[in-house]
Amino acid sequence: MQSKQIYQVQLWPNGQWSAEHNWQKVEAATEREAAEKVCGLTLREQGKLAQLRARVLKHGDLKQHSATSFYATE
Repeated sequence: MQSKQIYQVQLWPNGQWSAEHNWQKVEAATEREAAEKVCGLTLREQGKLAQLRARVLKHGDLKQHSATSFYATE
């Protein structure tokens, strides 16, 4: 069993950034799980900008230079 970590997830509803949907802290085993908890959707790691639904960072990881993006499957 994988240990859970804290991730910061930024929700992008409808593929557009919104100030209302700022970073949220989520406990999860993986970045994908964290993104899916916030979005409530099954997500994938590749897609078009219009399909972007979440960006994820590991909380407190100062060496991580960019967030991992997750996209809607449709």
